[in-house]
Amino acid sequence: MFLSPKLWLTGRRAYPLTPVFPFLPSIPSPLDIPIYAAILLLAVAAVFVRSAKLVAALVLVAAVYALFDQSRWQPWFYQYLLMLVALCDPRPARALATCRFILAAVYFWSGLHKLNPGFVDGTFPFMAAALPGGAWLDPLAYLAPLLEAAIGVALLTRRFRRAAACAAIAMHVFILAAIGPLGHNFDSVVWPWNITMICLVAMLFRTSELWRPVPVWAILLCGLAPALNFLDLWDGYLSFALYSGNSNYAEIYIADDVADRLPYAIQQRIDVNDSKVDELDLMEWSYDELNVPAYSEPRVYRNILRHLCALTEAPDRMVLVIDHRAPLFGRRSRTVDKCR
Repeated sequence: MFLSPKLWLTGRRAYPLTPVFPFLPSIPSPLDIPIYAAILLLAVAAVFVRSAKLVAALVLVAAVYALFDQSRWQPWFYQYLLMLVALCDPRPARALATCRFILAAVYFWSGLHKLNPGFVDGTFPFMAAALPGGAWLDPLAYLAPLLEAAIGVALLTRRFRRAAACAAIAMHVFILAAIGPLGHNFDSVVWPWNITMICLVAMLFRTSELWRPVPVWAILLCGLAPALNFLDLWDGYLSFALYSGNSNYAEIYIADDVADRLPYAIQQRIDVNDSKVDELDLMEWSYDELNVPAYSEPRVYRNILRHLCALTEAPDRMVLVIDHRAPLFGRRSRTVDKCR
């Protein structure tokens, strides 16, 4: 959260808010500052004070505040919230078992969601290209999704737990080398997430006491709900599908004279070319301003279009083009939305 301040502070932000419920208002500045500070302070306090009430307060404030903008529901934020909820359980053994299950589910579903051409032909080669001789790793793109999913299963076994933990740590080292400051220097907000995952694997799976009952909510949200994403019935980021290569991608095309009427902060993000139609890449806009990827769901993209349409007087000269993710056993599709 410290690395993505504009995601949480709305005072100087041009990227539109998309509340979970339409009736939720925008929290104006400077009221957003004490809320942001409170979440960070609660997180720090929870490190030093062993109190389930303190952790519950952190979860409550962070989750409610995230309702005011769906862009805040990044995979790391969602995973952390779920694990903090687990730690509110007064039974330590059950709390840790729930955290193990959540972590294993993250690897399992993250791997399965990478079984698509976008990851094999795009995402994995991009990451491997940052490493010396990385092109030799390209054939591993076919095995990487299966390996990651297998890590999730093996972490919950006694026989293969240690090997799976080593493989998980090696995978995060590869990711940090690829997108970290010595690689592509890209998406810095997930660097600490990868470091944290290494620490979590080392801490949670060093014991053989793995099999304990986990609560129903963990089974539903982490074990079952991510499967619904294959049918477009559950969000990708809530299914741990970051870097899957199969996300919804969107651009807004704007006539030159209409783009000139937008606020300067938005004009800076527009790609002006020799034609009379300019382009606004919503993923790049989110990365540049918020330091997080766009919450890649069509409803969020369409909300951004509505916001921009309200800022201009030429609604017929601005269109949103969404390249939709490929559903299970299907192909990508494309939709075009206008302001009207």
